[in-house]
Amino acid sequence: MKSKEKLNLDEILVLKWRGMTPTQIAKTDLETFDRLYEEEPDEFDRLIDRANFILDKQEALGIKTISIQDEDYPEKFKEIGNEAPVLIHILGNVDVLKRNKAVAIIGARAADKQGLDMAYKLGKKYAGDGNVIVSGLALGCDKAGHEGCLAVGGETMAIVGSGLDIIHPKENTDLQKRILEAGGLILSEQLIRTKANPTTLVARNRLQAALSDAVILAQCPAQSGSLHTMRFARQYQKKSFAVKFSKRNEANAGNFELIDNNLAQPL
Repeated sequence: MKSKEKLNLDEILVLKWRGMTPTQIAKTDLETFDRLYEEEPDEFDRLIDRANFILDKQEALGIKTISIQDEDYPEKFKEIGNEAPVLIHILGNVDVLKRNKAVAIIGARAADKQGLDMAYKLGKKYAGDGNVIVSGLALGCDKAGHEGCLAVGGETMAIVGSGLDIIHPKENTDLQKRILEAGGLILSEQLIRTKANPTTLVARNRLQAALSDAVILAQCPAQSGSLHTMRFARQYQKKSFAVKFSKRNEANAGNFELIDNNLAQPL
């Protein structure tokens, strides 16, 4: 076999389950995989069968899977090294991943009217300027940002924390449908049958930051998952912005803290 032949999706998934890092997996060729297989053939056969069962189920649902070794894998993910997802699973228009400009519009689920209006206006404005709008399909600011983008015929990308056989939250089932109908996409690093939980939701936040050129916080309180995304944006050296409100309240306290501590530029 050719020593530099890339791995199949099932082989990539097996290496992930075996605890190999994304950087190591990216460099592993078929010859190396075969050598590892020979050391534990029964265990590898079991994992390969499991991987193929899951991947076949996903394909039947119309989910496209791209590995870290594929040409279509986003360069922006490669740039985050061992925090890169080994596999990404996609519903919708894969070409959206190739667009040159992307802005994340994020914020709290329990935003007030001012925050929701701002997220909508930001989604509309930046989509109108030719940016893909990245968000997380959550209620509140995420939904408003996606809606603003769709209002001007833009392309939007929802990065979620569940497998793509699950719409989370269910209240956004219609929104997901409209995103897909408008030529957007839904992306996850989670396999089907994976429910969203605090760990997967924080993990998806890093992907929102990684795929975006800039991350804009529409509104969030002092304690919010949105602040994880802002932290990842700074870590990945992305442009970080927070909407500046005239008066501080509980709903926008996170914005004030970021701006006051020079962790985000006021917008």
